[in-house]
Amino acid sequence: MKKTINALIPLLLLFSPSMNTRAQERKLLCQLVENHAYSELTNDRKNPYDNGYSEQRYDYVLDTFIDEFSPDTGNQLNIQRDWTDGAVNAWAWRIGQEYWLEVPGGMSRYHLISEEGFISTLCHELGHLLGGSPHSHEISYEGQADYYGHMKCLERIFKRLNLDRSDSSELSCAGEFCQARLEGAKSLSSYYASLENSPFPSLITPDQSQVTTTLRSHPKAQCRFDTMVAAMKCPNRNPFSYLEPHSGSCQEEVSQRPKCWYSF
Repeated sequence: MKKTINALIPLLLLFSPSMNTRAQERKLLCQLVENHAYSELTNDRKNPYDNGYSEQRYDYVLDTFIDEFSPDTGNQLNIQRDWTDGAVNAWAWRIGQEYWLEVPGGMSRYHLISEEGFISTLCHELGHLLGGSPHSHEISYEGQADYYGHMKCLERIFKRLNLDRSDSSELSCAGEFCQARLEGAKSLSSYYASLENSPFPSLITPDQSQVTTTLRSHPKAQCRFDTMVAAMKCPNRNPFSYLEPHSGSCQEEVSQRPKCWYSF
């Protein structure tokens, strides 16, 4: 039986996400957790916290996401949502056999987050719950959640949403929706880069660093982008294992987990 876990992503066990958090409490929380952005909901299209994404589309995407991936969790997937919550962040946790995501409306409205980036966020958070090894108490590490999201999740949800995207000439990937998945990687990792005050990640500037111990916390933005790109090149659609790190993954250099966060 899976252990009962209250996990905050990106910082595990900081607080219980099931608590009834008011806007001011969430604003303080976002200041504590890696300075993730927060803003009140406005109608100002010049506001960087309002990219024009609609509440109706937000709800539709979340409903479709639950419908697509709930069977993967034994029909125990739930999403706690609040369109008016301006937190530019998302969380994942598990309570017994229940799988939970919390997705504030602010995550879909931030100017650096395209729809593909928003959906990539959902897949990343689901990756914490279904991403396999490396993990701690069956909560997958940050890099592994990125790897899962762009390998096992995005194709499925993009197909369900009927996103009409042409294949990308920039990148050859395994499977469908190459352009949409690449756009999601660019959008989400650019947001991460903005938090770091670092240049936006690029296909021509891969992270050359090598860790000696696998990172449990967030890799740098370029490293995360590299992980998403590597995942896109892996054709393996089998589930990841919590016991065997290589199960469900790819071992070729272009599609394996990058060394900037994973120690082989």
